[in-house]
Amino acid sequence: MHTRRQTLTFSLRALLTTVAASATGFWLVRRRWMESQRQAEIVRRVEELGGVVGYAHEWDNDADRGTGLPTPGPAILRRILGEHFFFTPNIILFDESTVCTNELPAIDELSTLTQVAFTNCVNLDDRIIDVLVQLPDLRVVTLYGTPITYDALFRLKSLPRLEMLHVPHTRLDGKSAAQLSVLFGADTVSWNDDPLITNADIFTRMPDGGEPSAATEAAN
Repeated sequence: MHTRRQTLTFSLRALLTTVAASATGFWLVRRRWMESQRQAEIVRRVEELGGVVGYAHEWDNDADRGTGLPTPGPAILRRILGEHFFFTPNIILFDESTVCTNELPAIDELSTLTQVAFTNCVNLDDRIIDVLVQLPDLRVVTLYGTPITYDALFRLKSLPRLEMLHVPHTRLDGKSAAQLSVLFGADTVSWNDDPLITNADIFTRMPDGGEPSAATEAAN
């Protein structure tokens, strides 16, 4: 049978444990909230520059298709904590952008990114690699039509999960592209010297209504 003193001691210990657990939970929620606010700011800046951000609940990387999943998190908590508290950004895309490397926000802080694509971004330079090597979960990197050199691309070997490196129309030539394929594996590196194609090229070759012209079909 417990004495009154033992009961009081047990109750105080339980109270202190509960308080400590609550404080830890609050600290974790606050830290995640602060991270989500920073994430939201980086995403906003990317979109202002013309980039597109995708999220893990929207796209299945393994199946390479949309998930059809609803927005994560209870609606009431999304209103209180913000949507980015529940969002996991995993894709960033820039297409035919004039953005420079030093204009980009700190996308290296988005550690959940698995895919980045900079296509026909002629003002990027090798410094973009300084950003990409800090994203260890990257699986797909596309630098089509950007002036990236072999020496910079060589550094992407440090990415432990890289599965695809798409680098046509960079500063690679046939010889350096072959060297890159040996370094990463032929199944990883995608390179060719076919004519550079931009969205503007595609649209100027399409008649009204959006159907491909005879010239487009012949080219394909």
